[in-house]
Amino acid sequence: MEIVGKALTTCQVDPTGDSFRIVMEDADGRPASVVLPTDCLRALLMTLPNVIEQALKARYRDDTLKVVYPMGGFSLQAAAGSDSRILTMTTPDGFKVSFALSPEDAGGLAMSLVDIDVDQPRAAFN
Repeated sequence: MEIVGKALTTCQVDPTGDSFRIVMEDADGRPASVVLPTDCLRALLMTLPNVIEQALKARYRDDTLKVVYPMGGFSLQAAAGSDSRILTMTTPDGFKVSFALSPEDAGGLAMSLVDIDVDQPRAAFN
């Protein structure tokens, strides 16, 4: 069964944390929802940035467009039992994402921020 959505209403997490519900309004204005196991959240999170990029390219026929969020803040903390650091970046409206940085990644990021040439894309760290 395919549901054609018009607007996302909200998301809800089951009290047990085992599933979540995406609540929407369908094309006719009726409420609809999709319930998925919480294990799907990581896959969804990892898929959405690529979907956004594909949609921008298809809509505007411009490979250079990117969805960019303003930085609201960041925190850096030690990862327990590891020499990695956890870099958490937030936007002013509350979007938050965390990355594990190896010492090499952290050093490369620091050097890139100090020696940045804004007209040239930087190599990705791995």
